[in-house]
Amino acid sequence: MIDSRAAFDRIFIEGMTFMTLIGVLEHEKVQPQPVTVDVILSVMPVQATRTDRLEQTISYAVAYERISQIIQTEHFGLVERLAGSIAEKLLLDHESLMAVTVTIHKPEAPLPGPFTSTGITITRVRGDFGLLTQADLSLGTNLGDRLETLRQAVLHLAGHPQIELVATSSVYETTPVGLLDQPDFLNLVARIRTTLDPFSLLFYCQSLETRFGRERLVRWGPRTLDIDLLTYGHLMTQTAILTLPHPRMQEREFVQVPLRELDSGLAKPTPAVRFTCKLP
Repeated sequence: MIDSRAAFDRIFIEGMTFMTLIGVLEHEKVQPQPVTVDVILSVMPVQATRTDRLEQTISYAVAYERISQIIQTEHFGLVERLAGSIAEKLLLDHESLMAVTVTIHKPEAPLPGPFTSTGITITRVRGDFGLLTQADLSLGTNLGDRLETLRQAVLHLAGHPQIELVATSSVYETTPVGLLDQPDFLNLVARIRTTLDPFSLLFYCQSLETRFGRERLVRWGPRTLDIDLLTYGHLMTQTAILTLPHPRMQEREFVQVPLRELDSGLAKPTPAVRFTCKLP
C-alpha cells in the first residue's frame, strides 16, 4: 500500500514556550508553569512554493496564535489532552492540513528526581476526528456492460468506510474526446464526503480502475473504467500525480453537464453529452 504521507509538504514550528496552568496536582491548578510546543503540519504540496503567496500556505503566525489561544484560555490536566486539542483545532482550521504532529514538553513536572523534560508526541489525521471533506469524482466507461460498471463502481465508493456518498448525477452518453474511433462513453459525476486525504482517495480510485480491468495502453483510448478526482473541498494543489481542481474539468462537457445537474438540478444536455438514464 502506498503511504500518501510521503507526498506531503511539512511546515514546522519548534520551541514555542508558554506559561500556563497544566497538571492534576492542586498546586499545578493555581501556579503557572512552562510548556514548550513543537508542531509539524503535513499539508498537500503548497502552491506557495511556486507563487510566493502567503495565502496559499499555512501562516506560521496564524498557527502560533491559535496554539497560544488554546493554551492560554483552557486548563488541561494532562499534556496528552493538550496535544490532542491542538491537533484537532489546527485540523479543523485548515482544509489543506492533512496530518499534524504535536510534541508537548513539560520541563517542570513534579518528579522526585533530576530529569530534563517530560512530554508526549502525537500524530493525528483528519479521519481521527471524523473531519469530512466534499469531493467530486467523474466516472466514465466505454467497454463492456457500461451501465453495470458505473453502478458497481458507485457501490464500491459508497462501501468504503471513509467515504460517504452524497449524490450521483444522471448517466450521460458522450462522444469520445481525443481519440474519436472508439465506442461512446457513459459518464456520471459522484459527489462524496470523505476523511481520506486527496492522495489516498486518488489511490483508491485507481485501485477501482484496476479492479474493473483498466489498462493504460493508449492515451484517450477505450477503458473499462476511468475515475478522475475533480475537486477536493476548496483545495488547490499541483503535483506530478495530482492537480486540484482537475486542470481540464472546465473544458469537458461530459464533466460540466453532470456537475451542473448536481449543483443546480438543471443538466442542460448537449449534442455531445446526451441524457441516458438515472443510475439504477
